[in-house]
Amino acid sequence: MADLGQLGVFGVPLFALIGFMFAAYAIVANDVIQTLGTFLASNAKRPWLVLWAFAASIIVAVMLYGYFGQDGDIAFGRLNRIPYPETGIQWWHILPPLVLLILTRFGIPVSTTFLVLTIFTLTGGSATAGVLGSMMIKSLLGYLVAFGAGALLFALISRMFETWVFKTDVEDHGTPNWHIPMVAGLTALLVYLLVNGPSLPDLADANWIATGLVIAGSVVVAIATHRFNTWFVLQWLSTGFLWSQWLMQDLANIFVYLPRETVVDPVSGDVSVTFSFGLLVFATLLMLGLHALIFAARGGEIQKIVLSKTNTVDVRAATVVDFAFGIILMYFKEINDIPMSTTWVFLGLLAGRELAISFVAKLRGVKDAAFDVTTDIIRALIGLVISVAMALGLPFLATGNLPNIGEALGFAQVEPVSSDVSDLAQSSDASSDTR
Repeated sequence: MADLGQLGVFGVPLFALIGFMFAAYAIVANDVIQTLGTFLASNAKRPWLVLWAFAASIIVAVMLYGYFGQDGDIAFGRLNRIPYPETGIQWWHILPPLVLLILTRFGIPVSTTFLVLTIFTLTGGSATAGVLGSMMIKSLLGYLVAFGAGALLFALISRMFETWVFKTDVEDHGTPNWHIPMVAGLTALLVYLLVNGPSLPDLADANWIATGLVIAGSVVVAIATHRFNTWFVLQWLSTGFLWSQWLMQDLANIFVYLPRETVVDPVSGDVSVTFSFGLLVFATLLMLGLHALIFAARGGEIQKIVLSKTNTVDVRAATVVDFAFGIILMYFKEINDIPMSTTWVFLGLLAGRELAISFVAKLRGVKDAAFDVTTDIIRALIGLVISVAMALGLPFLATGNLPNIGEALGFAQVEPVSSDVSDLAQSSDASSDTR
């Protein structure tokens, strides 16, 4: 089994390649409900090739930005504290995404971050000490913030907006007079957020030439799309924004299987992760092909969860949900480089929204909404329990050694930082040898 794992394909060890392929398909197929689910549902009449081409263009843009804009780190810093295993990818590493494939087939949403990364955090020794605990805290905080934001936002707008959506059809609106200023302004705002993050502009240091070009380009986009229904244009913009933020958060769950170079500054302790350009090209092409399968299936079984929520098929409601979700993900992306469960954030946002709609707009019963929220929470907790159980059990079956969960959660005594740096540096050598 060990010799089989050392076989290489395109310079990638066989087990690493299998794990990457399983993860690339299963993670997106499971998480499609939170990123592209409303997009697929509200654009069901459009050819899947058109929808896939749109999503694929954003994948390519994000991957290129990660490689050239983040010094070769297409995981966007999320693997800084999860180095490539010193012994390489083993068979037990590739079972979690396989289990994810099965859960997805039955329409069960789980946190792909916990299901895939937990086994790496529990078997990484002192280099990953405390990472699992930090992931859990950040994800729980993400749920609470998203729940509060969703409840507040939709409590304010649901009586008028959601009722209006419920009683009217998007095709009735056409292209209003405010299309050009709305689309131009929103496009410029999204470009600013993607470049600068959620921060106020510093007018003293502003690049006015670049600003002018962005404004001009945004106006061109608005004029070019004026013949289309405004709400469909807004939803495509919101989906593109959300999709980019999700990729920056969750690509780590996929690229954790690929060899990479991890370098630690011995003085500052800063960590930098670099993937080879060949892996960038190979991974991008493979992901595009796997995404085509998902789009051709219109999201698969997991998509039914989106269809069960209030108004999510309507492009207007989907647009608001996508913008809110994307902004929350962007905020947590800027906090630190610890991975987090985007599924928990999405469930929190939907929970706050469904309860607000039931209380304020009364478009569904409060008991029904509360039952949905409780069910989603139970599913998320079941997924967490499965993730930890697999991460503990699989290495134990293979080696006879039980991973130190206390160390991974940050409860146990760990060695000083210098030891962590040494472990990461050793993992850098190990990952370099596999490439």
